[in-house]
Amino acid sequence: MASTDHLLEAYLENRPRFISLATSMVGCRAQAEDIVQDAFVQVASARRRGTVFNPMAYLTTIVRHLALDHLRAARRQVPTQIDHSLLADTGAGSVSPEAQFGHRQDLHTVAGVLDNLPPRTRRAFEMYRVSGYTLHEIATVLGVSTTRVHKMIQNALVACATALPDMEP
Repeated sequence: MASTDHLLEAYLENRPRFISLATSMVGCRAQAEDIVQDAFVQVASARRRGTVFNPMAYLTTIVRHLALDHLRAARRQVPTQIDHSLLADTGAGSVSPEAQFGHRQDLHTVAGVLDNLPPRTRRAFEMYRVSGYTLHEIATVLGVSTTRVHKMIQNALVACATALPDMEP
């Protein structure tokens, strides 16, 4: 077993790699840094108990699990945000109740389609269409090419268009 000093050295030497891994998964460097720090705290705690035989493998696994937990938590929060921000206010009375109902159904359909997209595709789509990021900014955040971001957004639009036959991509 490596000593705690070796664990700290391995962590410090590979911290940029762990941050890159977490960033590629969650799409936010600040959150990735928090995840990597939390992973180190968990590894150091387990290390004191003498249960870690390969700190690098264990740390990588912990980073992945924490990033996945973060994505799952974010995924659970999105429908709540959509329900409150998009579905609550559908107009100022100028639209008929039937049209409002139809619009709400369409929004629920789109939310369902977005829930079923791969996490990075969904994130790219939301960053572009909701938050107004440029393709280059999204590519930098996700660690992929601008062309790949464009393809992800196009895939999301096609999925939405398929679910809503009246929608044009």
